[in-house]
Amino acid sequence: MFFSEYYGIDSSVVEHYGAVDISFVCDIPLFIDPMLIFNSEKEEYKKLHEEIIKYFHFLYQKACDGLSNKELKAWFEFNEVPNNWLGYSMSGNKGAALGKQYARFLYKNIRFATNTNNITKSNHIEKIMLLYEGSGKDKISDLTVNLIKGFLCSYTEEFARKYLDKKYIKKFHVEKAYFNYETESFVSKEYELPYITSEKGKKEYVLLTPKDILREDEPAINRKDFLDSYDDVRSMIDNDSLRTYVNNYIAKAILEYEDNQKRNKRSVNERSVKKIEKDAFKELAKEYPELYDYYIKYVENNPEQVSKLAHEECTEELEKFYSNSKILIAKVIDEGYVIQEDIEAREEAKNRLKFFKHIIEECDGYLALYYNGKQIAKEKDIQRLFRFVWYGTSYKVDAEPNNGRGQADFIVSKGMNNQNIIEFKLASNSSLGHVFTQIKTYEAANCTDGSLVVIFYFTEEEKRFAEKVIEDSGYKSAIDESIFLIDCRKDNKKSASIA
Repeated sequence: MFFSEYYGIDSSVVEHYGAVDISFVCDIPLFIDPMLIFNSEKEEYKKLHEEIIKYFHFLYQKACDGLSNKELKAWFEFNEVPNNWLGYSMSGNKGAALGKQYARFLYKNIRFATNTNNITKSNHIEKIMLLYEGSGKDKISDLTVNLIKGFLCSYTEEFARKYLDKKYIKKFHVEKAYFNYETESFVSKEYELPYITSEKGKKEYVLLTPKDILREDEPAINRKDFLDSYDDVRSMIDNDSLRTYVNNYIAKAILEYEDNQKRNKRSVNERSVKKIEKDAFKELAKEYPELYDYYIKYVENNPEQVSKLAHEECTEELEKFYSNSKILIAKVIDEGYVIQEDIEAREEAKNRLKFFKHIIEECDGYLALYYNGKQIAKEKDIQRLFRFVWYGTSYKVDAEPNNGRGQADFIVSKGMNNQNIIEFKLASNSSLGHVFTQIKTYEAANCTDGSLVVIFYFTEEEKRFAEKVIEDSGYKSAIDESIFLIDCRKDNKKSASIA
């Protein structure tokens, strides 16, 4: 169920407004990139970016004085804003909050984040993530949503008043809508917003997000790109002595490697040279943090490239999500799944899996596993499609719960004593056999009895590999009982419409 369908309007209305037609089944994996706000020619966005930076400077000023735990919580700690239905969550829209750990990280590095060393055109809150190990796109997006919540509320309110029936709109007091610098506190504000009713019967407001500030991949400023762009960063250094030192340091590291290879009568490996250059650059950044600013300057100087790439990412992700989910939903409706929700979670999960298998193998549902003729390579894409098979269920379907001993793909449940794990795997995964070790850990962590494993194969070779792994693991007799092999090949099927 998409926003447009839920409120009885055409999807083109949402598209022409410039917003994303969100799904109320699961989050769409898109994230706000603050650089897209900074790069925009729209005056509204320019002011928005200035407000974001203003708050970061406020944080820096307060951090200099030292903060109590209460102040840290009030100013540095942010909750996730699930109302925009964007992000990683595959069971509804409830993801993880930024939390105390991220607040501490922000507090510790706020000076770094706000110091441009007089190199860049502006401050950028994403700079903080250059010190963060791992992907930070969800964190910087969630942080940005918190800081522009008032804008998103006004943006959605304007759409709702113009295009939606009044029965779908309600007044909400939105917490932390904007920051009051006189009282030094976040302030609530009333907005007229569209709403949905949650599983618990609570009315929750919905936020639309402009497509032109979203992307699917990492934000333009990110740690991986910083390390990969060391040559471009070096070319940006206008300080002659620093540029010479950086170049000499990297050249020396390469020379030491080449000398060592000669002594050991080994050839010089180009990939090793690249790694040594990157590692040397990484070490230099610790000593000369202004290298981060030269990198940001490099990104600032390429606004067209940033916008073009983000637009392509966002468009492709939306086309893939919309077209593939709608293909699957149409097949589910046409086939008319019979709901039997008075049975055990395990049996209902098996029934839904068998139905999913039937849709893919016999009803052209496999088409939803391809985009522009190419196979969907990520397990998460298939998991999102499976989530649509459960739309309207009274069972609780949690995606990737983590109870301390690892994450399972899905847990289907009705109470603590009636739950079952479902694990999805692609047969192309070389460590496929590990799934049978994983599920034992998941079962212990989640107090479930037995698991269901689903393996998707796209070629005959993958099919044979999956069957061998299952047999070698001692689970051959479990095929079609607790292990489901789903044939996703497109070269061995007749169209259901002509079969």
